[in-house]
Amino acid sequence: MFKLFRENVKIALGSIKTQSLRTLLTVLIIAFGIMALVCILTVVSALEAKVSGDFLTMGSNTFSVTQYDISDQMDGNRQRVNPIISYTQARTFADKFNSADNTTSLSFRAASTAEIRYGSEKTDPEISIFGVDEHFLLNKGLEISAGRNFTPFDIQNNAYVCLIGSDIEKALFKNTNPIDKVISVRGARFKIIGQLKEKGSTFGNNQDLRVLIPIQVARSLYSQPNINYSIDVTVANKELLNQSAEDAMLLMRQVRKLNPVEENNFGISRSDDLINRILSITQYLEW
Repeated sequence: MFKLFRENVKIALGSIKTQSLRTLLTVLIIAFGIMALVCILTVVSALEAKVSGDFLTMGSNTFSVTQYDISDQMDGNRQRVNPIISYTQARTFADKFNSADNTTSLSFRAASTAEIRYGSEKTDPEISIFGVDEHFLLNKGLEISAGRNFTPFDIQNNAYVCLIGSDIEKALFKNTNPIDKVISVRGARFKIIGQLKEKGSTFGNNQDLRVLIPIQVARSLYSQPNINYSIDVTVANKELLNQSAEDAMLLMRQVRKLNPVEENNFGISRSDDLINRILSITQYLEW
């Protein structure tokens, strides 16, 4: 038996020696396949961690009222064009929905290719400008790394103050503290009162290349028609999230003047639902 085994081994080794090139290619193909599989699984795991982390910072007790339902967009089910959420609609909703149990914020993207100047320095035209209120950071899960957030006084009095992303600080100020420095945004001068904690990129969107300014100031500087506003809500008691989302839907239907038989022409997206949907999609890549 042992003699037969030894002969088989000899034959196998001889075959390998006579076909060394084919053997080497086979080994390389197997090694490359294993390496590619490991890389794919690593990227998927990193994507899950990044996306989950971004949404978890918003908390599981938040939801957004937007022009479209994000879940439908992810499923490719968007079939009709919904009207934008105008400032009047967003303001009416916020005034009626704000309470001790709900904190509502309004915001809009004023520009996505802005250039920011500080003295003789300037950024590339890749900065996003957002008009926001004092509750925006809370509802979006953003943090301040230096300085302070907007106050109600800043927002109500249309103060020319701003918050900047961490990449803007790196581009314009190098080793200088940016707090209390004055930058130029579309020709207007804004004093920096705070710097946002680094967030990185999500789906190719660099969240550190942005400047936040008071919403009414943004509306005066960027007065293009058909501005679409976003509404974000944080619910103080997570157990009331479902009820609050239901109340928000009913209120938004009233604001939109929809009759009982009309479908919603807006979307309400909860952060915890989005996390679960994204994770369910990435799981398919691991099978």
